[in-house]
Parts: sequence; structure tokens; C-alpha cells
Amino acid sequence: MSTDTPVAGTTSVPVSFWTGRSGLVVPALLVALGIFLVYGTVTMDVPPTATSPGPQVFPAIVAGGCFVVALLVTIQLLLKPDVVDRGLDDNGDPVTGTVSNWRTLGITVGAVALFIALLDPLGWVLAGALLFWGVSIGLGSRRYVFDGAIALLMSSAVQIAFSAGLGLTLPGGLLAQVF
Repeated sequence: MSTDTPVAGTTSVPVSFWTGRSGLVVPALLVALGIFLVYGTVTMDVPPTATSPGPQVFPAIVAGGCFVVALLVTIQLLLKPDVVDRGLDDNGDPVTGTVSNWRTLGITVGAVALFIALLDPLGWVLAGALLFWGVSIGLGSRRYVFDGAIALLMSSAVQIAFSAGLGLTLPGGLLAQVF
């Protein structure tokens, strides 16, 4: 299904509407996650003894964030598709392609998988720090020690926020056994 829409400022290469817009899968997944969270929040059994703001607030905020981010990413991809000008081929015609960063995706997915596997044995503080550290590496940071320290600080802050602010306990894991 080709149209006469030029790619990356050229005038001779017809492309499909979907060229450079494969990233629209991400907003679709975010909308699905948001709908799932809204459904779970609405159907949640809240005990009458629950204090304000209650257990429905956080999932509602996350669902709203999913919808906002999905909308913004959709707008960005519709206005400016991820198409790269790769020069000219042997015939002098422009060659274009889309951008895929498999290294970033692989490291980030690996960090999430490692987090899921290590959450129970290590606990939130250590597993969360590994998650934050892994994502920072996946996004291109090369300051490993600094990023590790910031990751540990962030996961500790989240632990404190959940414990003190919400009265919820995250898995203690290894540190709970030591202290």
C-alpha cells in the first residue's frame, strides 16, 4: 500500500503511511495497559477502613500517565516519522530506512527481566537499583559507578516513599535478613 508521500525531504521515493511509524505499537500497548489499570481500579474492592487517599489513587495516576504518554508519542510519530536518509543507491536514488535501537531495547528488557527474577531474593532496594542502573546503561550512560550510586539512592527513596508515605512494604529480601 504505497502513497506518493516523499521520505525525508525527497521527492522521488513513494512510501507507505506506516514507514517510520512502527513505533505506534508502543502507544497502543500503553493504551491497553491504561485500560487494564482503569478496569482494575474501578473493580477494586476497597475496604471501608481504607484511609484517604486510598488504594485506587496510585493506579489511577499511572493509568492517566499511560494515556498522556501514549497521546504524546502518537502525535510525535504522526508528525515526524522515524525515517533516516541513508544517502544514494547505485542508481542515484535516495535510500531511506527506519531507526531501530536494538541494543537499547535488549539491555532495557534484560534489566526488567533481571529485576523480576531478583525481586524476591534481593528485595526492592537492591533489585530496584539494578533495574535503574541497567536502564541507564541501556539509554547510553557510561558513568557506571555514578549511575549505580544514583540508582541505589533512587530505589532507597522509593522504598522510603512507599513505607512512610503509603504505609506499604516492598519486598525486603537480602537486606531484611541482614538487618
